[in-house]
Amino acid sequence: MKLKFLCNNRLSEAQLQGLKTHTYSAEGTSFVEPVMQVYWRWLVTKIPLWVAPNLLTGVGFLVNFATVLPLLLLDTNLEGVAPSWLYVAAGAGFFIYQSLDAIDGKQARRTGSANQLGELFDHGCDAVSMFLILMSGASAVGIHDYPISLLVFVVLLNQVNFVYHWQTFVSGTLHFNLFDVTEGQFTSIGLLLVRGIFGLQLWDIELPVVNIRLKMVLIAVILSFSFLNLLQPFSVILTRGVGKNGTTVANTSVLSPLVTMMILVPVPFLYYSSSPSPLRSHSLLFMSATTLPAVKATITMILSSMTKTPYPLLYPLYLAPWFTLLNVLIGSPLPEIPLLFVVTVWEVVDIAVFCVTVCLQVANFIQVPIFTLPPNASPPTSDITMTTSKHPHS
Repeated sequence: MKLKFLCNNRLSEAQLQGLKTHTYSAEGTSFVEPVMQVYWRWLVTKIPLWVAPNLLTGVGFLVNFATVLPLLLLDTNLEGVAPSWLYVAAGAGFFIYQSLDAIDGKQARRTGSANQLGELFDHGCDAVSMFLILMSGASAVGIHDYPISLLVFVVLLNQVNFVYHWQTFVSGTLHFNLFDVTEGQFTSIGLLLVRGIFGLQLWDIELPVVNIRLKMVLIAVILSFSFLNLLQPFSVILTRGVGKNGTTVANTSVLSPLVTMMILVPVPFLYYSSSPSPLRSHSLLFMSATTLPAVKATITMILSSMTKTPYPLLYPLYLAPWFTLLNVLIGSPLPEIPLLFVVTVWEVVDIAVFCVTVCLQVANFIQVPIFTLPPNASPPTSDITMTTSKHPHS
């Protein structure tokens, strides 16, 4: 693997050709999805036929970002101390994003504009939104009181998202479980709304008999379900490779992405064990600097699944958190907090440039606009495919 490739955000010709031949494949249904389909089918009929699917996803993402950002800026330590109305707004914004994200595929079929860019844009927005969900959820529960739980919560759920797409890279098919993305999204919405309506003190109620705070029970339940969701995809990863001799869609080892996990997962824990004060005093900044590269890892996994090309195990960005750890291990010659800030800015800019570059390149390659309907779209129809999947290209 050449370093030149690792530093280059542009897709190769092989990746573009692989993407051009990609077709969407999914199996399974989650618990609440059949019920939500009634709402989603109704909602999409209210969307004008001139609205492009990616515009729905993009607007939803911007609403999500615009409602979560003020909350995080006023609760940078994830203590749950932002004004209550911001939690309600964030929950409502997330519901709007979830709704628009869920109907983009139906809108694509209504307008005859389904294409590979739509699926990539959908999953890419989900990967970025996942980080916002984790941070706002941590704030809603006030998980700052339990630093180790905060570390496990963010790192574990980041890896759940990564492994979710890893199984697609192995099997060529998205797999939906009984408790899946939709259920996780509604859990996050519920936490935000409950915190906004009833206040942070609700989580401090001590449960009778067991004499344990509600917050601890809630954290334990979330982490338990997350751990199960992390393990479940490995039944697919280890047994359902569709490449040569049971390999991935790119004919590579099904276990090779473990290298990326081994690079990304240890840093937050090693840093905290060496210098706990930044996590306690600047929780949001610490978690951003040490875990944001997981977003790029997930987007890259999505690309590898869709292009059927080898997954790049290392990008320079993955080493950014290690710089912060190295600084601590050699006695912090650079001030910790400013360095964490600089690294976070580096990561945000890198991910943003990567996403924009890939979207523009793919749009140019398959000759479709990103936020408007392509001129060669099929004649619009009001018929909606009666599918149990919310995703765009089933």
